[in-house]
Amino acid sequence: MQTMKQQFEKLGIIPRGNNTQQKVKCPNCYKIGKEHYNDPCLSINLETGMFNCHKCSWSGMVKTDYFMPIKKVYQKPVKNNLKKLNQRCRKFLNKRGITDEVIDKNKIVSSRDGKSIVFPYFKNNELINYKTRGVNDKMFTQSRNGLPIIYNYDRVKNEKLIVICEGEIDSLSWEVAGITWHTSVNMGAPNVHDKNLDKKLECISNCYEVFEQAERIYVAVDEDDNGRYLEEELVRRFGADKCQIVNFKPYKDANEVLLNEGVEALKDCVRQAHDPKIEGIFSVDDIQDSMLDGYRNGQERGTTTYIPSVDSAWTWRNGEINIWTGYQNEGKSMFLNQLALLKAIHDGWKFGVFSPENMPMNDFFNDLIETFIGKSADPYYENNYMSEAEFREGMHFMKKHFFVIYPKKSYKLDDIFDRAKFLVKTKGIRSLIIDPYNTIQHRMQYGEREDLYISRFMSELKRFAIENKISIHLVAHQVTPQKDDNNRYYKPDLNKIKGGGTFSDKADNVLFVWRPNRALDFSDTSVVFGSQKIKKQKLVGYPQEIHGITFDRKSSRYYFNNETPFEEIDKIRCEEEQE
Repeated sequence: MQTMKQQFEKLGIIPRGNNTQQKVKCPNCYKIGKEHYNDPCLSINLETGMFNCHKCSWSGMVKTDYFMPIKKVYQKPVKNNLKKLNQRCRKFLNKRGITDEVIDKNKIVSSRDGKSIVFPYFKNNELINYKTRGVNDKMFTQSRNGLPIIYNYDRVKNEKLIVICEGEIDSLSWEVAGITWHTSVNMGAPNVHDKNLDKKLECISNCYEVFEQAERIYVAVDEDDNGRYLEEELVRRFGADKCQIVNFKPYKDANEVLLNEGVEALKDCVRQAHDPKIEGIFSVDDIQDSMLDGYRNGQERGTTTYIPSVDSAWTWRNGEINIWTGYQNEGKSMFLNQLALLKAIHDGWKFGVFSPENMPMNDFFNDLIETFIGKSADPYYENNYMSEAEFREGMHFMKKHFFVIYPKKSYKLDDIFDRAKFLVKTKGIRSLIIDPYNTIQHRMQYGEREDLYISRFMSELKRFAIENKISIHLVAHQVTPQKDDNNRYYKPDLNKIKGGGTFSDKADNVLFVWRPNRALDFSDTSVVFGSQKIKKQKLVGYPQEIHGITFDRKSSRYYFNNETPFEEIDKIRCEEEQE
């Protein structure tokens, strides 16, 4: 194994002597032409392998004697597990209306034991994955560690029209009808209660270029609850302007139409496809199913924060604008980010974050990792310094759940929306955090009053949240704090947000984080969280204050009545490490 010095030298970093912590010349400063490149501005640690330049912010870690599954390694299928399609499997497909010509053209084969049909997944004429379906039972499997891609990739990759289904037999049914531009997701439709939606649709993310270049996408999923759930998510990711909805009623899917009504009837399903219902004009008839569902099962409620006391004041709900206010440096961002982290851990949510105040990105992700692990990511705090394996575990988690929006040219709202929309389509983010309001490059019209501009700005946020089915969280500071007779800062007020009361007027919810004793004792970490406005109180929560909250600097976590919501998570992590 190479020594730590040798690993640094591979990057052009030349350590001096054997001191654990050193400052040396930065090769990155030299590369980008910084005038101070001869200065010893790069801090390195020969024990941990960490390095950080105090001039150009170049940083990283060179140590390699660890194991951490940061990136999954995909494997191509073993071809000797497959054999020529046998008569048993062929007869099954024929009974489902799939002709021999279509079977052979799509290179369908059998499993080695002959009991399952094997649908090959090709990309650029190379076998990338395959999916099996039992003949006697409806058991599905895929090749081990295969890359998830869409079915029939090679034949749709350059098509302007695409029909997307939720199964291979449905996909092949379209080809029997003469429509060759068919494809399918590789894992079927997710269950409506499935929290692992992003994994189920990984094939879409891996082949997004196919749908990006298409001009029209026909969403042809099953006529059931799971199919509607998949339809909604596909339209959300592809964009309603591209999508047409295929209706099979009274039948369940494309294959049933083919078997019962024939080729022309299946073609008619495409010809009669309709736009998603987003035109902006509705009657009760358009939404009667959802209204009846709301009546029978209740309206969409806010989902838990995993902190019972916080749930009573506020919960997560899509399509809403949440204002987070308070005085500067009192923990608004930290509190919000920890709630987001809990949502990511428990429910798999993904977040887009625009937060220039928390740059550089190293600092932002370090803060999240420290909360996730409950230890420091800085070797300066050696008594509570997390291991490298823990740090990489944190990086691995953040890689999947948090995406920083940081446009280089401008901080205009449209630029933020463009990138957030991309994250909705490709990553399936559920929430957008804008922290804070005053970092956005605002475009007021000539002569426009500030309150009218804020009203227009908030309307744009609301429209984006509803169209993309996400929640938006906007951090907005309070005006300069005033002290009461006891020399304590007054409680944050929804009418004293910098910019005026229009924020609270247009927001769905106004939340605050307050350190009431900070003016008396800066070391006092007691915190009050509260909601001052909740628009849909029956569904989200009720305005109130939550006391008994403290911030623990050692673990970078909030405690609620001396208990942390991360305690159970720590136990699970420890058990997994032991295994």
